[in-house]
Amino acid sequence: MARQNFIGFVVSQGKMDKTIKVRVMQKVFDRVIQKEFLKKKDYLVHDESNICREGDLVRIEATRPLSARKFFSVAEIKKNKGQQFAKYQSEAKLRVEREEDEKSKLFVKRRLANDQLVQNALYEDLDSVKGLQGKNEYSTEELERLKQLKEKYGISSWDEEFENQELFQSDITYLAKKIDDINEKLALTRTLEKVLGNPESQTYKTICQKMGITDSTQKNIKKNLFRKFLRTTPEQELTDLGITLH
Repeated sequence: MARQNFIGFVVSQGKMDKTIKVRVMQKVFDRVIQKEFLKKKDYLVHDESNICREGDLVRIEATRPLSARKFFSVAEIKKNKGQQFAKYQSEAKLRVEREEDEKSKLFVKRRLANDQLVQNALYEDLDSVKGLQGKNEYSTEELERLKQLKEKYGISSWDEEFENQELFQSDITYLAKKIDDINEKLALTRTLEKVLGNPESQTYKTICQKMGITDSTQKNIKKNLFRKFLRTTPEQELTDLGITLH
């Protein structure tokens, strides 16, 4: 006696070992409405080598009972569409990762360029402050420059002649501190990119262990945890790991 054979699509795979779910569509005639319609039925099918993928068109064949609900096995793969789809998914995932890396590098590049512009502007302001300090008389251009500096840094207690040298000196200190902060952030960013760029190093593995980072940790969360470690860890411990923030 010939064994039962059906042709259907794999609708589920990978959830059970050596078992897939195949959906078979059959025409059924309804005597009440006197019309044919498609009826679907799902079968649990034995896949010995776990080679079938969702989307494959397969021929299944009846066999001895393999479990309480499994009476069929894969006899032939008619169309290997599932394998093609799995390959497309893998390639799409790699493409998305590459695009994210490119966007991240572009963002860091733009941020560094912006920080450099801010730093140059601070140096320019600092030079202007030093050049204007101690003068008894100011030209129209110099007075305009003084006005711009006062508006920019929220200075309201200086007179038009800029004679209060103590407040003037405090602004120089403020500018210098701001420049130091920017340099510190740039050094932290460079160190962070260097450590993240070498996942095989012992330093990278040690930080992952200390911060509880695993392979399943999302990329942005991993980066934030690395940044937190660099900011909060004592300098001596960073030196022992071969990390310098200068």
